[in-house]
Amino acid sequence: MAPYPSTPLTGKEIRKATRAAVAAIEANGLRCCVFGSVACAIYGMEHREPNDVDIVVLTNKTQGDIKDLIESTDDQFYLVPAANPQDTYHVLWYSIPDADERACKVDILIPGILSIPEIPIQTIVYQDPFSDIPVVPLFCLILLKLRGWTDHCADPRQRMRDRVPVDEDDIDELLELAVKEYGAHLEKEEWMPEWFVREARERVGQYILHNPASRDSWVAIGFGNYVMHVWVL
Repeated sequence: MAPYPSTPLTGKEIRKATRAAVAAIEANGLRCCVFGSVACAIYGMEHREPNDVDIVVLTNKTQGDIKDLIESTDDQFYLVPAANPQDTYHVLWYSIPDADERACKVDILIPGILSIPEIPIQTIVYQDPFSDIPVVPLFCLILLKLRGWTDHCADPRQRMRDRVPVDEDDIDELLELAVKEYGAHLEKEEWMPEWFVREARERVGQYILHNPASRDSWVAIGFGNYVMHVWVL
């Protein structure tokens, strides 16, 4: 069993794990970008600190193959069998150097899983002051967070539904950043596949019904033509 730290990982520890994972991936000739809570923090989200690392690797290799590559490239990484004995996958962990019994979980995903689209290399963002960490485009990050929210809302497991309020806080703060800091707009994201945008439109409508106060932000970033029909009682 991987050691869960007795106190939350610091931002410095999380970034160390992130940089190590990116370096191991790129050492094998692959490209990647960070999403999830680490990307949220890099874009300026402040209401919570990340507790693990999520990375999209732009390849047709399997997740298992990528984890094996990372483990063989950097001996600070190690694999642990899934908690459920019926699951055959392994979980990737990074042992924090010079920090006894502290480790960070690193989730590896590839396009096609959890509605992750193919992300063109030229759209990857390098955001100051962490310009050595590649991150998913902000607009895509918001829509992937929205996918996570709908999945957690519908999940029969209580532990997954317990994540919903955190998802909502993330989405609301990201929307505020998108509007006020980054001027994000759907029309600027021509690279995003139509199926990805189409799925997002339906989820945006669901989110507005749940959180009417978010409507103006969704309209501001380009979903006005698709959400004006959502009646808020």
